[in-house]
Amino acid sequence: MTQTNIPLKRRNEIKEAVYYTLQNYKHSNIPVKIKAIARSFTNIRLVSYSKHMKKNNLSYDCMIKFTGTKDACTDYYAKANFFIIYYNDIDRNITTSNRYRWNIAHELGHIMLGHHITHEKTRIFRNELSNSEYDELEEEADYFASLILVPHAALLGFQIRNANYIKVMCKISEPAAKRRYYEFLEWKSHVSAQDEYDKRIFHLYYNFIYKRKCKNCGAGLIQRYGKYCPICGNKNTLEWGDGDNMKYPLLDTYENGKLKECPVCHNEDTNIDGNYCQICGSYIINKCPNQNCDNYDVLPSNARYCPICGESSTFYNANILKVWDYKEYKNNSDGFMNIPDGIDEELPFH
Repeated sequence: MTQTNIPLKRRNEIKEAVYYTLQNYKHSNIPVKIKAIARSFTNIRLVSYSKHMKKNNLSYDCMIKFTGTKDACTDYYAKANFFIIYYNDIDRNITTSNRYRWNIAHELGHIMLGHHITHEKTRIFRNELSNSEYDELEEEADYFASLILVPHAALLGFQIRNANYIKVMCKISEPAAKRRYYEFLEWKSHVSAQDEYDKRIFHLYYNFIYKRKCKNCGAGLIQRYGKYCPICGNKNTLEWGDGDNMKYPLLDTYENGKLKECPVCHNEDTNIDGNYCQICGSYIINKCPNQNCDNYDVLPSNARYCPICGESSTFYNANILKVWDYKEYKNNSDGFMNIPDGIDEELPFH
């Protein structure tokens, strides 16, 4: 459904609700873990049809009669400000198509947008509202579900070639994926770095978009720029995904990247201006020493190489960091999931 009937002011309010909901969960991944997101709120309980049927010795027909729907519904308990979302996990047409995920997101939308409270309804049912009120609330809940399950700013980093990519990545039904794909193309045609909502969503998913694993040393990294692995120095061995749990620990630094303790003289009073230890004169900022390199940023404290030019880092040259251990490396080629190949580094957000 294309949400053309929702006024701009209300769309922005729904976006704020989506951002707040995602931020509350604190773990930004795709596919969105919609069940975990709902459960992250202490006043929301998620109950499957099968669980409620077993607990109350109900048949499936009785369960449908109880909820009044084959999809999902929410009961609101005003005195306790408590919500129970019932969702269908019995009907294979719903479960195998991942429609149940949309149903949960839709019900969560009703809750986060305050529909039950504003309209003083225990449940959002058509026969308890005027047609226009019901259609308005349903459209808003669908808009919420579409934004939270398919965050466009997070997908922009991937080469989305057709609706099936969104279906697989976001785990939504085929009809929903087709709608969101065309909405994604429309959004992409006029995406702006000045859009505050898109920028916040992009940064919320930054670690997901730019997580890399090195096929050579197994390192897991968060790296937006550069083709070199900062651990082993190999070029073109980075691909999207999680690493192999290899341990290349970060050294303890301040926010500016300066070591909290000098590794040469063990001076612990290093939180002063400058890049050198004031006791022994050691350079205690990890940077690329190549003057012809465009990388002027401080490198991660475990980086043995510059990700842009492949030059050995100052910490590696000074033997503060040792060579990565080939003996401990265990090859693990398991991928995170089957996603579009390739990452688009030319993104408008910074």
